[in-house]
Amino acid sequence: MHGAMKPVSNDRRSFLTPRRHFHATKQQPFWLVAGLGCAALFVGSRYVLRAQERVRRQREGLPVDDVDEADASGSYPSSTPLHRMERILGVDYGTSNLRLASASLRLTDDAVKVIESADGHRAIPAAVAVDNDTVSVGGLAKALMGRKPGYTATATRLLLNHTPGNDADLKRLTELLPYQVDQTSDALELTLDGKSYSPEWAAEVQLEHLHSMAVRSFGEAEDYEGFPVVVAVPASTHSQNEGKLERVAVSAGFNVVASVPEPIAALFSVEAQISGKDGIAPTDAVFRPAASGTIAVFDMGGYETTVSMIQKRKGAYKLLSTISSTAVSGKHVDDLLFQDVVAKFRHQHNIDLSVDHMAAFRVYEAVEVAKRELSSRKSTDLNLPFITADQTGAKHLVQKLSTFDLNRVCEEPMAQARALCKSALESAGLTEKEIDGLLVVGGGVRTTFVRHEVERFFGRQAFDGRDFRPEEAVVTGAAEFGRRLTNEQ
Repeated sequence: MHGAMKPVSNDRRSFLTPRRHFHATKQQPFWLVAGLGCAALFVGSRYVLRAQERVRRQREGLPVDDVDEADASGSYPSSTPLHRMERILGVDYGTSNLRLASASLRLTDDAVKVIESADGHRAIPAAVAVDNDTVSVGGLAKALMGRKPGYTATATRLLLNHTPGNDADLKRLTELLPYQVDQTSDALELTLDGKSYSPEWAAEVQLEHLHSMAVRSFGEAEDYEGFPVVVAVPASTHSQNEGKLERVAVSAGFNVVASVPEPIAALFSVEAQISGKDGIAPTDAVFRPAASGTIAVFDMGGYETTVSMIQKRKGAYKLLSTISSTAVSGKHVDDLLFQDVVAKFRHQHNIDLSVDHMAAFRVYEAVEVAKRELSSRKSTDLNLPFITADQTGAKHLVQKLSTFDLNRVCEEPMAQARALCKSALESAGLTEKEIDGLLVVGGGVRTTFVRHEVERFFGRQAFDGRDFRPEEAVVTGAAEFGRRLTNEQ
């Protein structure tokens, strides 16, 4: 078993709309707000502006009473960040990748855009490394894993979501992650290059990298702190840990307006894509903004898979249940495919590549690439020259991988995925027949077999828009939610 399931009770995370960063008034009951229609879905932009201004004045030691006076007069100081902004950003701090997206606040019909890195990548590996006090992030940090094990931290978001005192969760993390993780009196520590760091530090460094991407993309100064963002958070995140991620984002230079659970962010992405369009399949009607129904969201990420049941009523959302497990993930599939390739090589050459760290890293990287290629083709080739050597000379790894090979290794993880879906349904008091819509997101669902198995379990076709990218649904949805939040008057 790669990891334990983590259910969330209905009572703790039952809400009508995505949770906002600032709370000034108690949320109304679901039926009341839903009855008011979509106009009542989002907190008004004046509310957000007032909250932003209050925080700014507190930081500068200024009285906050003037903010309410400004609200009464209908005017706001020109220094209020959201008052000047032309865009709002969405942040997806995933277990395997970091993503950043931008939604225009002036051109509300413009599609949300994913911001690329300087080298043209739409996703940045969620990795941070320390080598002789030099810190690197993303691809550079991940590449260091091949040369220096123990210098790079990956999947640090899992550490942020850890509950102190949960020994079973700590054991799961230490078995899953390729670096040292220790429990102190009240927190976790990770060790890189012989030194201890907090998960918050690792998260901040990675989010600072996203901030630098925004600076480069929009031509702002490096120390600019005016980017308003909506942070996507796991649906299973406790309130304390959710606030922790928001504070980290602020420390990284962002201006956090709101946080939104990942499955609901993904639904906002779908809404934006089909809004106002004709020819929508009957199975996708529930995704229209004003529709009502029950939706299952299956999110297969790099290190964790989450299944959520969500009630939608005239555009308002209520999380009925959510359950996560590291036993089902893209990494789990990568591990099994890696073991398959290594076993074939051992059978051919009587050499175990898994005991050679550098060779194993090369094979694992090749397997990750091959899995992505198999999402759009029937077969691909692995060709790694000089992968190792013995007394007879150099050895080269040359193998062909097919969708049959990938589907075969996916069978065991998908059996666990079906159990995860069943648990989420039972927790919500639902059956498969009561599901009105199915959304599959995350990079793992790019594998056709995975998608089809989820569809088979629920007995219905998942949403499949022409331009829909399941791995980007969370980040684009977070930005879209931010746009609606700030533009609502």
